[in-house]
Amino acid sequence: MRVAILGGASFLGERLVPVLRQSGFEVISFTRDRARLPSSTVAWQHVDDWPRLEFGACVCLAPIWALPEYLERLALSKVRRIVALSSTSRYTKRESSDLAERALADRLATSESLLERWAGDHGVEWVVLRPTLIYGLGRDKNVSEVARFILRFGFFPLAGGGTGLRQPIHADDLIQVCLRALTAPAVVAGGYNLSGGEVLSYREMVIRIFEAQRLPVRIISIPVVFLHLAISMARCLPRYRHLSPAMVSRMIEDLVFDHSEAQYQFGFIPRPFELSDTDLP
Repeated sequence: MRVAILGGASFLGERLVPVLRQSGFEVISFTRDRARLPSSTVAWQHVDDWPRLEFGACVCLAPIWALPEYLERLALSKVRRIVALSSTSRYTKRESSDLAERALADRLATSESLLERWAGDHGVEWVVLRPTLIYGLGRDKNVSEVARFILRFGFFPLAGGGTGLRQPIHADDLIQVCLRALTAPAVVAGGYNLSGGEVLSYREMVIRIFEAQRLPVRIISIPVVFLHLAISMARCLPRYRHLSPAMVSRMIEDLVFDHSEAQYQFGFIPRPFELSDTDLP
């Protein structure tokens, strides 16, 4: 079967493409970057040159709000199944104090609804995967960012002790669910929350990142209000512009999701939070 990959240039895409090829799929990754087109290891196609080919399925690893732009092209390609990556941020950032985060949650929810309506109108099977905090391969924007901060400064600040619960999910576990969602003889259309195999506090997660880097654990608990102020000042630097006070508040919030539906449908059994050397930047 021929599969179209949107967002194949991401670190998840670079992991998924060889897995699909080893499983017998013909894979074409679409990109806006023409510099990638001569690649000898991946079949790249510029999005403006959408081929007159039929695709049995499509995996969208790009932000899900980019998917509607390609739905009519996929309809012409007679796609029969779409697997799209969303995020549990749809729920965790819905009531955020940060306007941009609330807008993100709204974009995720709206995009999921658009896919559901379009797929229903066109008779296309669809699956939305909503992972929690993704880590692994040293290229994620979650655990790797914490690890880089620790390496740079030798400590890590926690708001209110970092008591909020987390369920980090390894990138390879997410890749396996994508594969199973593609290969299942039939799928129950809908959104599936994907959480890691272990529930631990934000503080314990940070401790394990210290330990994985073989560094002494140096955690400083800071009152939320003071860490908010520090984040606001750090945002003046381009490197930390993506930070927000709302991220600090979430260190003491429980962000836990049930993944039993994904376990039932796709045999999803995620690993506990364990870091190897290859998971660090």
